[in-house]
Amino acid sequence: MKAGWLVIALCTIADGAPKLEIAAPATFDEPCNQPAMAAPDLPAVATPRACKHHALDGFRTALAAQRAHTAAHPLRVSWFGDSLTADDQITNGLRHRLAGLVGDGGPGFVFGAPPHPFCQHRAIARSVSEEWTVHGISAPIAADRLLGLGGSTETEAGGTLRFVPTTAVTSIELHYLAQPSGGSLELVADGTQVTKLDTSAAMKKSMFLEVELPAGTKAIEFRARGRVRLFGASFEARSGAVVDNLGIVNATVKAMHDHNMKEHWHNQLAHRAPDLVVIMYGTNEAEWLAPGSSMEQHEKLLGELLATARAAVPEAACLVISPLDQLDWHDEKMPPRASIPAMVEAQHRAATAHGCAFWDTYAWMGGKGSSSSWYKYGLIVKDFQHPTSEGADRIAEALFAGLTN
Repeated sequence: MKAGWLVIALCTIADGAPKLEIAAPATFDEPCNQPAMAAPDLPAVATPRACKHHALDGFRTALAAQRAHTAAHPLRVSWFGDSLTADDQITNGLRHRLAGLVGDGGPGFVFGAPPHPFCQHRAIARSVSEEWTVHGISAPIAADRLLGLGGSTETEAGGTLRFVPTTAVTSIELHYLAQPSGGSLELVADGTQVTKLDTSAAMKKSMFLEVELPAGTKAIEFRARGRVRLFGASFEARSGAVVDNLGIVNATVKAMHDHNMKEHWHNQLAHRAPDLVVIMYGTNEAEWLAPGSSMEQHEKLLGELLATARAAVPEAACLVISPLDQLDWHDEKMPPRASIPAMVEAQHRAATAHGCAFWDTYAWMGGKGSSSSWYKYGLIVKDFQHPTSEGADRIAEALFAGLTN
């Protein structure tokens, strides 16, 4: 299927001002994930045959099972990205729409503490005591480069993390590091201890512990004593849809590649077992990368990230979403940022090479210079990079329609 078609209508509203209407659902360039077969007498030549498995089929299968009430766990979407993801507007829009279709599966995976002060999660309220130190791919980096799915929280003397989900949650799975001289971690639901674990071990090792919560639990606390390190926790119901917001402000493909140990991230993602992995980077890189060797490196690093994700969850679907159009506000003439078309092409090639679907949001929103129109109609903020709440909702609506129709 060809990505990037757009329907725009200028409609006159009550005050006579035109309003931008974006009506097109997302369409995806979706490669076939079935390996080509070789003829017996020509081992070096691939013989084409009908494709039986496309890049998004893993998500479609999981969605069908959720709708048929035969799924063993909630429908899981794990979305990695930069500030366009980190504010949780696009992801929350998708979360609500999927919940309307198959039910609310809970907030999903949540960092113990935000890996950047402006990272948000709109499906859960979170408070963090001052004793915790935060690491992330764009924050102070942990010396051992063990960041879980993208960030970690640790304390040397003890501290408390408190969470209040906006919807019912039936279980929590803790993602933590067992380590020498590790302390204890108590999980408390509405003031009552549910479990207490010892995080000490002879060697560092990633660990997971799933805990059932009492019915009707409203507030959950993690109370640490001594040296404790958390990668986060997943908050889920027994069924429904979950969208993990794993976006981090100032994140880049290179930072994700360099600052979180590859094997460790692979194992964390494999354990999380999402049905759809979404990768949306490029907002930051577009400001300093240019067509040529630097863009080639971006394509290479993105490809390595996608290869790791595909190896971690081979049955899952994989989707790369391009950066939006940007205006170069460093130039007083505010021209369209020249790096974006080359970045879109590079990301498209990387996605195709690794069997991931690709959504060209740059073309979908109108292509070169379209962020100017988006700003005029209140869909993008004054930096011509980040969507407003309404713009984010348009993106979420288009993506939901593309994934579910």
